[in-house]
Amino acid sequence: MRTTARTLLASALAVCTALAVASCAGTDASAASAAGTGSAPRPTATARPWDHARGARVALIGDSITGGHGLTIQQAWPSLLADAQHWQLSNLSCNGAGVLTQGDADDCAGTYDDLADRTVALHPRVIIVQASSNDLGQDDDALPGAVEQLVVTLHRQLPHARIIGLSAIWNESAPPAQLARISSDLRSAVRQIGGTYVDIGEPLRDHPTWMQADDVHPTARGQRAIETSVAAAFARDDVTF
Repeated sequence: MRTTARTLLASALAVCTALAVASCAGTDASAASAAGTGSAPRPTATARPWDHARGARVALIGDSITGGHGLTIQQAWPSLLADAQHWQLSNLSCNGAGVLTQGDADDCAGTYDDLADRTVALHPRVIIVQASSNDLGQDDDALPGAVEQLVVTLHRQLPHARIIGLSAIWNESAPPAQLARISSDLRSAVRQIGGTYVDIGEPLRDHPTWMQADDVHPTARGQRAIETSVAAAFARDDVTF
C-alpha cells in the first residue's frame, strides 16, 4: 500500500508540475504575442515606381504656378503629369499661398496649413508639396518651424502616405537668395519624417518667352517645360509612390 500510495503521490505531483509548466508557458506565449502585436508596425502599401503607379491618389499642395494661373488647371504641369501617368490628382493649389503667406481672398484666403486640412480629408496615397516663392520676404527664423509643423502634421494625420517635397520655381532670371532657403527648409522637414525631396532645378531659366506678361507665371509652353523637369527629376531620384 505504501508503495502504491507513494507511486500515486508521485504521479499526481508530476501531473501538477506538468500542468503548471504548460500554464506558465501558455501565459508567456500569450504575453509575447500581445507584446508583439502591440509593437508591430502597421502594414504599409507597397512602393511602386512613380511612372508605374497608375490609379494612384495624389494630392498636391502648391501655389498659382502649380495651379496654372492665367491658364486652365488642365494646362498646369501637375495635371499634365497626372494625365500622362493616369494618376487620380487633387490639385489643391491656391493663388498667392505659401507656408506663412495667405492666399488670395478670391481663391482660398489661406496658407498651406489650410490646404493641408483639405488634403487630409482626401486620404491620398501620395502628397506633393511644392515650396513657394510666395514666402519670399517672410522671416527666415520663423519659416523653418512653420514648414516642419506643416510636414509633421501631414505625416501624423496620414502616416502611410508618401510625402514628396519639390523645390520652388522662379522665372527666367536668377532666383533671389532667399528662394534657396525656402526650398532648403522644405527639404529638411520632408527628410526628417522619411519623405522624399526632389530638386527640379529652374526649368524656366533663360526662357523669357515661356513667361506670361506678369513675368511671374509660365505660359502653357513653360508649364510643359516644368512637367518635363519634374518627370526627369523623379526618374533621376528613383521616386516611388
